[in-house]
Amino acid sequence: MKFLFPTFLFALLAIAIPVIIHLFSFKRHKTVYFSNVEFLKDIKKESKKQSRLKQLLILAARILTIIFLVFAFAQPYIPTGGETQKQPNQLVAVYVDNSFSMNAISEQGQLLEVARNKALEICLAYPAGTKFRLFTNDLKPIHQHVLNKEQFINQVSEIQATPAVISLSMIYNRFAEQQTEDAENTDKNLYFISDFQRTITDIDEFEADNIFSYYLPLVPNEVANLYIDSCWVEVPAHRLGQEETIYVSIKNSSNQDYQNLPIKMFLNDSLKSITNFSVEAQENIVAELKYNNNSSGLQMGRLEITDYPFTHDNNWYISYKVDKNLKALAIYNNTASSQEGLQYIDALFENDDYVLLDQMNVQNLQVNRLGDYNTIFLVNLENYSSGFLNELETVVGEGTSVVIFPEMGNNTQLINNLLSRFDANQVLGIDSTIQEIAQIEYDNAFYKNVFKKREENPILPEIKNHLRFENATRSDEMNLLAFQNGDKALSQLSYGDGKVWTFSFPINTANEDFANDVLFVPTLYNFVLNSLPKQEISLIVGKNNFYDLPGNIQYKLNAAFEIENLKTGDKIVPNNTVTGRKTRLEFGGQIASDGHYLIENDGDVVASMAFNYNRQESDLRYYSEEELQNRIDEFQLKNATVVSKVERNFSEVLDELQNGKQLWKLMIILALFFILVEALLARFWK
Repeated sequence: MKFLFPTFLFALLAIAIPVIIHLFSFKRHKTVYFSNVEFLKDIKKESKKQSRLKQLLILAARILTIIFLVFAFAQPYIPTGGETQKQPNQLVAVYVDNSFSMNAISEQGQLLEVARNKALEICLAYPAGTKFRLFTNDLKPIHQHVLNKEQFINQVSEIQATPAVISLSMIYNRFAEQQTEDAENTDKNLYFISDFQRTITDIDEFEADNIFSYYLPLVPNEVANLYIDSCWVEVPAHRLGQEETIYVSIKNSSNQDYQNLPIKMFLNDSLKSITNFSVEAQENIVAELKYNNNSSGLQMGRLEITDYPFTHDNNWYISYKVDKNLKALAIYNNTASSQEGLQYIDALFENDDYVLLDQMNVQNLQVNRLGDYNTIFLVNLENYSSGFLNELETVVGEGTSVVIFPEMGNNTQLINNLLSRFDANQVLGIDSTIQEIAQIEYDNAFYKNVFKKREENPILPEIKNHLRFENATRSDEMNLLAFQNGDKALSQLSYGDGKVWTFSFPINTANEDFANDVLFVPTLYNFVLNSLPKQEISLIVGKNNFYDLPGNIQYKLNAAFEIENLKTGDKIVPNNTVTGRKTRLEFGGQIASDGHYLIENDGDVVASMAFNYNRQESDLRYYSEEELQNRIDEFQLKNATVVSKVERNFSEVLDELQNGKQLWKLMIILALFFILVEALLARFWK
């Protein structure tokens, strides 16, 4: 407890007055004579004790009356936060949380409406001439400027719910870094009006404590929320007629269980699949839906569940492209081994309408066309030119994948030059023994759905001579096939947006067992299916602000791009930048709603995007006042204060924040109480 006017405490010396009166009684005693006082002795003793107790109680009442009267004039208070040295100027910033979670209902009404009203109360509680800043999740440019009262009120009245999600630290740190023209003579005050969801309340990320921050928690009524959290597929290539499996993560943030609820899958406005799911309280499950791609081109889908009152997270939009075919290239030379290997690859894809295989002799190779292919097979080549290696490294980094069948020559330096371009494990030498392939990585996505069952001791092909490599010194490179002695037979390595698959043996008649084995067809076919860069089937509003056009689409680079919202028909013009073979469309914060968007180039639709709202807002877990205060204490924010009973008129709250919790009224009440006690003692104690 502290005092606004501590000099009044000197008046406590007045306590000496009732003490002196008590010690020196000025009342004259009248003597009364009795003939016999023997019977009065006991009464005299008892009366003397009662009289002394009465006088002590009256003395205590008088002393306490003086003490509380002096305290009342000294105006005691309990500080609510850090010591505030009031400056002549005030800069008041108010953050109004306008995220989707603020659509919840509380006892005072909708949280967002309550927050707007509280922001207006804060504004009106400050005197004329106060400067204001307004923060919302939209981070509008106009809110970067200082506002007067009228401007602030107008801006608050225009606040609407938004899908944008930002953390409190972003607001706090941005305001803390702001420099005013007269920073030394200006107090900085920041008010947070929010429901303080756990996902955004990152007090541990506050970088400074040079401002006075106040936290006004709004408490919603308890609500249950069931929502789609995310959605994905495992195979990036989408083939016409192919059965797709789409995985949907569903979260239950309520305290009740849900049984046998439907989830629907729509594709191009047609219901394609439906299944039921059950999820326990505060748990999440992954549902699987299967369907077939019956048409090629752009596919726009939607996953849907039903849940109230929050509906913004009941849908999840997806979009991808089904290619009519994939293009592969086999590069060979004039050696017998290379010609033999080419025959096996050509026989596999010869009558395939989906995988179109081209063949080029390395001596007549057009390196500028390498980027036109999804997959490139290097078939037992003996030599690589530096120009070819440079172009191959570029196209693999941009999304093309390469399959390396090495030639078993004595000069391992040639293959190492190629592998070094992709940071792959280097060749150490040649193992001339016959080794059987003994290990298949069934759990890897490459082979995951190839075999219906796993045999304990399968009969696999034998390989005559293979290269020996370093022992997995590159963490990203993993073995898909391995020999009995543990040497790798086939490895996979990611490089940029593409992949590098490396065999340790050539494909030729000497290794015909592999070409004739059941392992051969799915392995080579999966190279092509997995050669496409993983398509972004869904994006997040406010998080993904650019889109890289896939390299396999055709468009006019000099023509303008437009992005059309299929819900509203509105169009925006993105900025486009070209890097190598990549074209990036940058649209910043222009996309603000979920749904499907078409990318048009010179009037032709070339790609599509699917946007979804950020699911951080769907996690309805909040910090209570006590938990919020504990977080503040934990990270030692000295100038931070949690405002309790937010429903009070803010003028009272502000007076308490600036001057502490005033106790002078209580002091007067106590003083009057002890005056009454003294009067009752004197009147009724005989």
